[in-house]
Amino acid sequence: MTDPATAPPRTGELLDGRYRLERPIGAGGMATVHLATDEVLGRKVAVKLFRPGTTDATDGARTTSRLLASLNHPALVTLFDARVVAGDGSYLVMEHVDGPTLSQRIARSPLPSSEVAAMAVDLAEALHTVHAARVVHRDIKPSNVLLRPTILPHQEYRAKLADFGIAYLIDSTRMTAPGSLMGTVAYLSPELVRGADPATPADVYALGLVLLEALTGRRAYPQTTTHDSLMARLNAPPTIPGELGYQWKSLLTAMTASDPAQRPTALEVAVAVRGMDPALDPADATVATSTPLVTADPEPTAATERLDSATPLATAPEGSTGLLTATTPLAPTADTPAETGPTAVLDGARRSERRLDGGARRQAAVRQPRRLRRWLILAAVLLVITVAVVWFLVSRAQPPAPTLPTLPEPLSTHLRELMREVTP
Repeated sequence: MTDPATAPPRTGELLDGRYRLERPIGAGGMATVHLATDEVLGRKVAVKLFRPGTTDATDGARTTSRLLASLNHPALVTLFDARVVAGDGSYLVMEHVDGPTLSQRIARSPLPSSEVAAMAVDLAEALHTVHAARVVHRDIKPSNVLLRPTILPHQEYRAKLADFGIAYLIDSTRMTAPGSLMGTVAYLSPELVRGADPATPADVYALGLVLLEALTGRRAYPQTTTHDSLMARLNAPPTIPGELGYQWKSLLTAMTASDPAQRPTALEVAVAVRGMDPALDPADATVATSTPLVTADPEPTAATERLDSATPLATAPEGSTGLLTATTPLAPTADTPAETGPTAVLDGARRSERRLDGGARRQAAVRQPRRLRRWLILAAVLLVITVAVVWFLVSRAQPPAPTLPTLPEPLSTHLRELMREVTP
């Protein structure tokens, strides 16, 4: 029988008189994530419960809580509270992101270039904050990117980076044995496959693969076995389609270079993407406001929140995060890339087109009376000018010849001759 003191919390249970657990929304090797309600503040939160009896669970909770508390960026999940105790009962209380994961969004269709650009800026800036603290995330993948819907007309989602469960502190004591790998196979960099220590370029490489997958809807290395996937990245860089355009192809090629020294930093990625898409520059508000709104109809299902290295429940994983050792045979995995259908015109886009067509007709109807008023004003001005010119000319005309008085001859004749001589 399970000891009630060490039994895992159940749905409906109240933690420390404050956090009411609801449904589980994620599960991983060391912890389970529950949607919960903070009954003191009346808000939804995500509670990461470390499993009883898990090796190093206390150390993991302490490391993760201190790391999240030390980082501050809008694109990083916020830590609200933590309970770290020796033995069992440790948990973290984090921001709940009410939206899909990037993995779930990609399963619907590839994302528009502008949407990926906005997401790239968010994630690259967040990674810069992490790297500035001398931390390597080590598990950048679509299911660890949470998407919160926005009210902006030119951006459907804001991205947040989650799950620092296997984050690595640069220059710290190595926690894994030599020849071991930590992370998700599909997004590991070549140098990590070769056994190098984790470093910031490995995160940039993984981010490059994530952005490429978001743009194309396909995983860069779709091999179905761990061995084939690892060998593929050692043999060749990922294929970047030319139809993405020169700017994307150039940036993604640099981010996924085999030599980590040739990759840009996370900050350089953010700056480069802002240069690609003017709508992302806060100084250029006119571009952002003139972008048509094209959104998909909201999904009727409840949002899934991801804060762990695990796969969301009831969704297909892109590959689990785990430890691979040099002595462990590379066994086939059941992970396959999510199938995506052809890109379709969304209903929201059709509605936007109809709104634009109706607006154009209304504008045309307004322009016609405006043109008529302009012509009438012009005609009135011309009439006024004409009247003024005629009046001016008439006013300058010679006065009529004076009427001569009747005089006796020869004075009358002499007067007429004199008038003829002086009249011009």
